[in-house]
Amino acid sequence: MASKLPNMMEALVGDRSTLARLANYGLGKSSGNGVKVKSIPIPLISENEVLVRVACVALNPTDFKHVDILAREELSSAAIFRGLLRKLGLKQPKNGPIAGMVHGGLYPDRGSFAQFLKTNGDLAWKIPPGVSDEDATTFGVSAITAMLALNTRLDVPWLAENANQGQGRKDTPILIYSGATAAGIYSIQLAKLAGLNVVATASPRSFDLVKSYGADEVFDYRDQAAVDQIIRAYPSLDRAMDCFSEGSSTEFCAKCVRKNQGKVVTLLDSGKTTMDGAQIEFILGYTVFGSEFQWLPPFGPKFQKIPSDNEALRRFYSTLPDIVTQLRPPPLKIIDPGLKNLATGLEMLRQGQVSGTKLVARLE
Repeated sequence: MASKLPNMMEALVGDRSTLARLANYGLGKSSGNGVKVKSIPIPLISENEVLVRVACVALNPTDFKHVDILAREELSSAAIFRGLLRKLGLKQPKNGPIAGMVHGGLYPDRGSFAQFLKTNGDLAWKIPPGVSDEDATTFGVSAITAMLALNTRLDVPWLAENANQGQGRKDTPILIYSGATAAGIYSIQLAKLAGLNVVATASPRSFDLVKSYGADEVFDYRDQAAVDQIIRAYPSLDRAMDCFSEGSSTEFCAKCVRKNQGKVVTLLDSGKTTMDGAQIEFILGYTVFGSEFQWLPPFGPKFQKIPSDNEALRRFYSTLPDIVTQLRPPPLKIIDPGLKNLATGLEMLRQGQVSGTKLVARLE
């Protein structure tokens, strides 16, 4: 099979200079789509890696942020994929369709906006029969972020049988801020399936959507009385996940849990470790790969290796085939197929035109 593979492939790569990316960072906005389709070498794999023909990808806000600011020129972007295994490393016994997440945008040979990608064989999950390509692509950034926040930071029990038995708490509820986001939807489901009472925030137009994924009660985050209403209704609330992490969202969450000296997990770094008496912890899904990395080197922030996050991803993906039928993907919006059309999806995310849905595109 390896002999039939071509040497080159088509990929969507970054097309912004260092000066343009620094300007985007300073201005907080960008112009132009910043990507182009280019022929590049097919990645070489080690004995611990697999080569995958990419069939379908899902788009995330992190993708356009890498394109605009973080990714060097000529690097393929994107983080999640569904593909058909085409080549195995020496230590990889798997076969058949797999899905997962890769750290696109920082490495010249690792990204999912391409015809082929490489990934560590034990950091992908095998897609069981009955799960569509489009659904399988969604169990990447958003699902992994939800798992990390709940299972490794907020003491929510794991779903899999015999996984960390005796650990995790069901005795207090959890607040999911911005429950209609993809991360919010997966967080609600993971928490509810683990046996927790789930409180969420959303705009009124998304109340029914959020409840359909398992939220016990939903509050309007724009209602000035919402914090007091949540505190009165859930006096034992001591943990929250802020799936928006902009504006006053973290402050909202902190006020809800401060009475119990609770904890808030955020997806963007506010630079604060405490707020209104609550503990604040910023998480980044890319720590699951078990490697140190840096954004905008040599001056940008560095992120240390977190071995326990790497182990958490291995556990999650090893059990996902058994629990995937209990988790519903977010509503999907299918965009036109092909690499060149991904730029349209990135622009939709960049302009804030995607709400309550997950963008998905086929590449084959």
